Amino acid sequence: MKSCILCHSTESKVVFNENGIPIVECSNCGHIYSSYEQEEHYEGYWDGEEQTYDLKWWDDAHRAVYEDFISSYLKQDQGNLLDVGCGLGFFVKAVLTKKPGWTATGYEISKQAVKFAREQNGLKEVYAGLVQDSGLAKESFDIITLWDVIEHIPKPHSLLEYLFGLLKPGGILFLQTPNFPIQLAKANIKVMLKGMKPDVHYLEAKDHVNNYKMKTLAELGIQCGFKNPEYKVLMPILSVAGSKSNIAVYVKLAYYYLTKFIFLVSFGTINWNNTLFLTLTKPVPNKV
Repeated sequence: MKSCILCHSTESKVVFNENGIPIVECSNCGHIYSSYEQEEHYEGYWDGEEQTYDLKWWDDAHRAVYEDFISSYLKQDQGNLLDVGCGLGFFVKAVLTKKPGWTATGYEISKQAVKFAREQNGLKEVYAGLVQDSGLAKESFDIITLWDVIEHIPKPHSLLEYLFGLLKPGGILFLQTPNFPIQLAKANIKVMLKGMKPDVHYLEAKDHVNNYKMKTLAELGIQCGFKNPEYKVLMPILSVAGSKSNIAVYVKLAYYYLTKFIFLVSFGTINWNNTLFLTLTKPVPNKV
């Protein structure tokens, strides 16, 4: 039986069953995880013999959120950024384009995705393999980002503790991941309206092996040595999966502005956004 990664309890209750794969909530601390046993370093997300990529999604639709991130967090003219799980490299490319004084390095486990990043995006700064095997210099980065990565990792503590060592004192770790309570509500509505379909990945039970809410994502970072968890509501991805309708994008934008307003007036306590955007800080040692 799987145990909770945050408190190690084995007591849990099922909150959703995706075609025979239970997704459970820890009865002790509230962390939510899939019962599916995924390998620790899964390489199949980007790979396939005849893999093609939807660039309208991975490039065009992500530009707004990347620009919002850059204007929100990269306020200095110079700095060093590491993007872990950089995929096709579009975020690294955005940083290098928008902030020419910054260096941006990407690490991605998929060789095929890195091949695209290097050959199609011209990014010599993107490397294949585990970042833990990179040999990058300790305390050399101002900010480290993980976009849609943390939910895929069965045991994330060792990765975050390694990244803690790569950050400069006062450096920032940025985590982006689905906001599970909102995703669960959407999945329940879909099942209620249309029933459980065998070919639908409602909550990605085989890929999203750990699912986070505000409290548990912050707790993970704190357990790995980070301080000052701060959430923000950034722009959404300007596309709706499975839809080519512009109206769907406008609805998504309207929902974003509503959730941002609620987040602000609630002083950051109510987050109905589809996505969690969290920054955590590496403490600066006290001077003796």
